[in-house]
Amino acid sequence: MNILENAVDCIKNQGKDYKKYSNEWNVMQQLIDIITAQPESAEIVLQDLNVEEMQVPALVKKITSKKIANPVEVMNAICDFYSIPKPSELPPEVWRMNKTSPAPAKSTEEQGFINLMDLL
Repeated sequence: MNILENAVDCIKNQGKDYKKYSNEWNVMQQLIDIITAQPESAEIVLQDLNVEEMQVPALVKKITSKKIANPVEVMNAICDFYSIPKPSELPPEVWRMNKTSPAPAKSTEEQGFINLMDLL
């Protein structure tokens, strides 16, 4: 198992009690997204996760107590917490990605509407 996988597993384990899609869970998922987009940060985060004051619950408490609603501000706060580089844009949401091939796109008829361009 590589460092990134170890870090993701550790994050998920520390946040296993968070209700899916809750604010706390979203902070945890955004941390996973950040280190997946920046694998070089995974080692720093993994080391920090061994220190009680740097574990996921401490991060989540700090972020949620500030009631930050903007995802970019949350990303910046996470990066500041772990002293890792801030991405220039929000990383893609890894947890939403399907590990298998995406489903084929439905035709406009199957979607329940007709594209007028199909009639030309």
